[in-house]
Amino acid sequence: MQYLNDRQVLEISGSDTINFLQNLITNDLSKIQNKKIIHTFLLNNRGKILFEFYIHDVDNRVMIDVNGESIDDLIDHLMAYKLRSKINMSIQDNYAVCWSNNQTTYSSDPRNERVGRRKVEQKKQIFETNSKNYYDDIRVLESIAELNKDFKSGDIFPHELDSYINSISKEKGCYPGQEIVSRVYHKKVISKKKFMRLAYTGNIKSQGTKLFQDNKEIGFLGSNAGGFCLAYVNREFESSHYEVRNDELISVSK
Repeated sequence: MQYLNDRQVLEISGSDTINFLQNLITNDLSKIQNKKIIHTFLLNNRGKILFEFYIHDVDNRVMIDVNGESIDDLIDHLMAYKLRSKINMSIQDNYAVCWSNNQTTYSSDPRNERVGRRKVEQKKQIFETNSKNYYDDIRVLESIAELNKDFKSGDIFPHELDSYINSISKEKGCYPGQEIVSRVYHKKVISKKKFMRLAYTGNIKSQGTKLFQDNKEIGFLGSNAGGFCLAYVNREFESSHYEVRNDELISVSK
């Protein structure tokens, strides 16, 4: 089991919790008690990702599992929509997000079950078996891009991720950006660019570093682990014929 120390836990409580969140997020929160965990986006009106997070049912409490760099902005954003809704928001510093690749009491990652299992638990129950970040090794290997690790708020659309299908409900009601999401779904839009996994060699570059091919800017780099990186580039580069060296995409032989 591994403690994901870049995540924080936000509890939403009050009689209007489900309705309040349901009107804002892309997934269907009404199923949370059965599923125990969902992954969802919160979009802007252009359909781009402002926030992405998990929602856990923890003893009938609604707990948001979110990257710690986003939590203050997420609270501010939710407060702007609160109006007269009977909800309360509180950061739960005594809880943390745990990840395991084989702990059967945890819930499978709804984006991709091969990324492992996770659960929100009280910190006093947590122990860390290894300091190595196995989670990111598997996440990058499975082409799972995440906010703050690979892209910034407002930069990309959900359909530019490999892992977005289970994070969007096709049946639930309105939410910000739904018109764009619906258009993408019904017209079967395929994005020109997407996040993809590519072999990576050379000096490690920071997230957001511009990526070039023949001196032409073609995208940007996300995170890297285990000899691979995630890169936001045109779909035409999605093959074994390309790899990234430093900040350049190069063609390689099979």
